[in-house]
Amino acid sequence: MAKTEPEIAPEELARLKIVFALRRMAPELQSDVLSDGIVAARAGIALSHPIKLPNDITIERGILFSAFQKAADGQSISEIVDINGAKREMQVEIEEESAFLTYGKHRIRFPQGALHSASVEKRRMAAEIILKNNTLTVQARNEFKAIISKRGFSHSDFFAATTILLGSPESFADTLREVANKGTLSKADFIPSEIAHWENITAKCRTSKTLPEFIEQELAAERAARIALDAGVAIDVLSLTFGGPELVPLELMGQIDPEIMMASLRRLLDYADPFALSGAFDLCADRIVADERFVDLGDAILARLLSDPQRLRSELTVFATAFVIAGAHLAEHETLRKQPVFWRRLAAASHASLVTRILGPGSDDGSSLLTWAMRIAGKTFYLSVLNDAYVEPRWRPDWISPNFLVADIYGRLFGSFQRLGDAAPPSWRKKLDDAQPWVAASAPPIAHAFPAMLQGGLATPIERPAADTPVGEMYENLRREPTVENFLTFMQIVYAFGFLPDARESALKVVQSLRSEVTATPADYAQAALDLAAFIAARSRDAELADMVAIVSIERLVATQDIDHLLPTASVIVECAAAMADRQEAIATLARRLENLAFVAPARSLPEALDIFRVLQSIDEDLSPLLGRAIATARVGIPAISAS
Repeated sequence: MAKTEPEIAPEELARLKIVFALRRMAPELQSDVLSDGIVAARAGIALSHPIKLPNDITIERGILFSAFQKAADGQSISEIVDINGAKREMQVEIEEESAFLTYGKHRIRFPQGALHSASVEKRRMAAEIILKNNTLTVQARNEFKAIISKRGFSHSDFFAATTILLGSPESFADTLREVANKGTLSKADFIPSEIAHWENITAKCRTSKTLPEFIEQELAAERAARIALDAGVAIDVLSLTFGGPELVPLELMGQIDPEIMMASLRRLLDYADPFALSGAFDLCADRIVADERFVDLGDAILARLLSDPQRLRSELTVFATAFVIAGAHLAEHETLRKQPVFWRRLAAASHASLVTRILGPGSDDGSSLLTWAMRIAGKTFYLSVLNDAYVEPRWRPDWISPNFLVADIYGRLFGSFQRLGDAAPPSWRKKLDDAQPWVAASAPPIAHAFPAMLQGGLATPIERPAADTPVGEMYENLRREPTVENFLTFMQIVYAFGFLPDARESALKVVQSLRSEVTATPADYAQAALDLAAFIAARSRDAELADMVAIVSIERLVATQDIDHLLPTASVIVECAAAMADRQEAIATLARRLENLAFVAPARSLPEALDIFRVLQSIDEDLSPLLGRAIATARVGIPAISAS
């Protein structure tokens, strides 16, 4: 007799397949897959959502939420049934926007618990309290309000609303503070869980192509909306975006009542946030003519920033750590890496200021913290900054060092002071003069004039210096003797102001000389000259100079077989690609150069070459598919290491 297979309906078969797949998953992964309820609803799977409480008590989530709803609507709760059916003596109270569960010696707070109310009006009242403590974009606020205003408000709606709140800077701050209080931090702790965080801390970029456009359009609109809601609270969050002098909205802030402004800026003195305080000082400088009280506040800000060099360096070390990790994350993120470079830099800087406020300066100079950040994210950060040089060529990743950041802070303070002319308070002058020696001792003399991290965009050509000036004489010396030594004397000037276009022939001669003087020029000098030439090429869109620099860099690596110069060589090649006006052509050229690098690089350096190529794949989706040949070439050469 033929065996008869049982008939199973297609829907049931699909459900069984899903159940089978879920059972093969780890518990954590299974929970993630089922968390939004969509898969469970489609497969007809009944889910349990137990909430574990102290004293080994477990309550089904739906029962607990039902208790919150009753309490929010005025009903008295004296007992709740646990997951085993036992009645527990428990009270639920609603205070402002939170629900509090009390039993025995325990009193547990459930944030946003009042949103479970069946009353739209009560939910709206709770939402007003919640929104005062959570910074969201105008769009996110409207979405949140729309959800909590639904007539048939469900548990899914509650989670949708609270997910929006998880994207607020305050939510991230609470989480990081809690983790930091427990002990060791990981890389993941520096990154917010919600992608909306980056827009909430700045503003959503819609149409702007440059930072000035973004400041005048999207950021200005968001700032105005936040000030209109509560100017005093808004300044706390707005000051997170003071990462560059152009980002301090003097005109907009000038419309705020002086008393509110004074109190808000004074509150910033309690924060470990040098960039926010630099912006606050600029605001004081803008107000002293109309209100002399801002002179004393400016003095207090200068004292806070400059009276303790070690504290300032420590705070900036924390900032640099967070900026490196955030910058690398934004460059690699599948969605966020598509955002304009200026927006990613601003988001990273604003986030780093928030992290610095939370963690403070630390107990020592924090150098080990930055070293740790560079070890886990430094290569991605460094290469991403150079890869972005086609639109932001003026800021170098090396300048994330605390010593350069100190000089940047000092330059901003001095610039605000100079803007006042004869009206500048003498007390401000003294504090700045007293700090100048220790600032200059740890950074190049004119590092305070280098572009800030948010000033990396293309600049207008520089003016020719008079022939009888020191800089004019330097250009003449370079023209007569285009040597590496004479070229390197321009390093600070080029970084701060740029390089004269008609001096490019001298730069070309310097780079060409490195081809014939491989052993005569010290390796460090040669690399410094190539770095400087690559910077000039990217800044001035000089494709010819860039081509020569890339070729010579590879040739010197071949000649010296110095594996320590693989990353510097790759970095120069990446930066040189930024000099080409046609980005697609630049990417194709970069891929060919990297393939050539993989072909000629010392065998012992090929594992690092592979790592570099993979980093570049992760930060540039257009370059990624073109790196296949470079990766294959490097892989072919790696076995030679073990055979040698």
